[in-house]
Amino acid sequence: MGSFRDKTELLTKCSDDIKLLLREGYDVRIAKETAEKFFGKKKISFVAIDGTQSQDQQLDMLIFYAGAFGYTGQLEFLEKGCSCGEILDANNVTNISAAIPIHEEDASNVAGEITEGGIEVDPERLPSILMQFAEYYMAVNSLNENPDLKLVILDRTLAGEVGHLVWSVGELLNENRSILLGIDTEFGIVSPLDLELARMLHPNETLQIPTARSHFIKYAAINKLISLLENDSTSFGYDELLSKIGGKPQRLEKLVKDLTTFNELFSFLREDVHANNHVAIKASTSGYWQRVFSAAMKVGHHIFDTPHDEHPLIYENHDGNANKEKKWITSADLEFMTLIMIYALVRLAWEKNVLVIGLIKDTAAAELTKTIVPILQNAHKIKIGKLPNFNSDKQLLQISSIINGQLVKTPWRTLEFDSCFRTVAPILDSKYSKNNQARVKGAYKNVISAERMFVKSYIQLWQSQSELTVRSHVFSYDRPCYPFLDVQGELLLHHLDGNVVEEIRPMIHFDKDSEISHLVMDILCSMALEVIPEALGHNYPLFLADKKAKCILGEMKSSYLSTVAFEMANSEFDQQVLYEEQFRDFRSRVENSRRLKS
Repeated sequence: MGSFRDKTELLTKCSDDIKLLLREGYDVRIAKETAEKFFGKKKISFVAIDGTQSQDQQLDMLIFYAGAFGYTGQLEFLEKGCSCGEILDANNVTNISAAIPIHEEDASNVAGEITEGGIEVDPERLPSILMQFAEYYMAVNSLNENPDLKLVILDRTLAGEVGHLVWSVGELLNENRSILLGIDTEFGIVSPLDLELARMLHPNETLQIPTARSHFIKYAAINKLISLLENDSTSFGYDELLSKIGGKPQRLEKLVKDLTTFNELFSFLREDVHANNHVAIKASTSGYWQRVFSAAMKVGHHIFDTPHDEHPLIYENHDGNANKEKKWITSADLEFMTLIMIYALVRLAWEKNVLVIGLIKDTAAAELTKTIVPILQNAHKIKIGKLPNFNSDKQLLQISSIINGQLVKTPWRTLEFDSCFRTVAPILDSKYSKNNQARVKGAYKNVISAERMFVKSYIQLWQSQSELTVRSHVFSYDRPCYPFLDVQGELLLHHLDGNVVEEIRPMIHFDKDSEISHLVMDILCSMALEVIPEALGHNYPLFLADKKAKCILGEMKSSYLSTVAFEMANSEFDQQVLYEEQFRDFRSRVENSRRLKS
């Protein structure tokens, strides 16, 4: 308590410093104009999606349940601000769920992980991953089925989950164990190269994704070679290719090495050209995304709309040559398909001007105070004293807003900052510390994740009018970066990778807000004022989706457990001891029965 008091006292002294990170209010006019420009109309439809999960054990079975449920509505952008109309049950949107039984002996096939000590089974991991996949799968389905849908709100952290999943599925792909491998789609059969490119390569020319630096340089080169296929252009030498992707001349050796190694794994370069020390890519490479996405949707459909007499997590693959193979869909497969669904959302956001917002209730992230503030100071963009060392950004901002309630009015948000900062560590170096420039390193193994894909911000949307210290919680949101609306250029980071100093231009809105920031605040504020204690200052449509998910879970759980109980009661075996998993369960049941009789 003494330590906590010391921190709070320090907060009162640095309230002016913290205000430099906050943006109070928002501009309704900018929000309205941005909505009309971005969506192309003043009135749009939205869907809010939340999920639920459960795990039970009966006999020698594990029964998993997971699903995603939504509410829809309309938003209208008026002169006085965004207006949220009636929120409806998403009858026109396919809510999805699955109750999946697995014998204990099969649990290792789905949730097993090979370790030094053998196969470790973590069945509790499965329903959580299945729910995660269900939410993103439903979002993608909703956008594909309803072209009028322009806003998707998820109870998820898009950037955080991409950052985790990109690396966690690496072993699955390296060992060629993915359920998607070999699936025959209308665009061709999914190859190992398709899966690897779908894991990393999602280009946007305006946002300059992927950037030609570090471990992304081979993907930038492959993206350029794919674009040359469309123009029917000739091949290039490595030095010319490096120049075209904007890589540094010192990176020529790395580019040659990375592409050569990649080609040894996947054989994607044309050998007739490569023999002359030039590079050109095979024409089949260009459809990698369509093939992987189509396969993921096929498997997702199988899980949530399983054919009669088939198991949701056993997929039978037809490779186009009358060959059939049944394989378990593992938790690692679900993670990879979740990653594909997130990328599908981002691509739809870019292609169809769909606003995707991930709203996060609880987070332990601390990149704002531990990374961004020091970098801004090193870049001479801000001058802040020592901030108290709280466990997370959210905790610091939450307590600060209460202590300094007279100074900070809701709604407010912090500056928006690039999700790549979660993998960045600041370095104080006078050589690079100058106006709008600073030096950094990767927080883990000197690796910095992709920039300009997502931005993040913290928000607080409600306070009492009579007592200013009574406030809603601080939440955070993240969203994709949008071409033309999110503009880079405020900050240049220097990163020593090997013996080459790479330049990183993250997306950060410190000097000037993005137009879409005002639009996001206008939308979230319109949904945060419902007079229900647990929804106040959060998001009412997500609140309803959460209630719906919990209600349906209760009904479904009663249904599938009753089915098991019915089968047990009608079993030809009349020995109840057969149904007890352990002797202690049998003993407890008998003891409870004796107590009731006495």
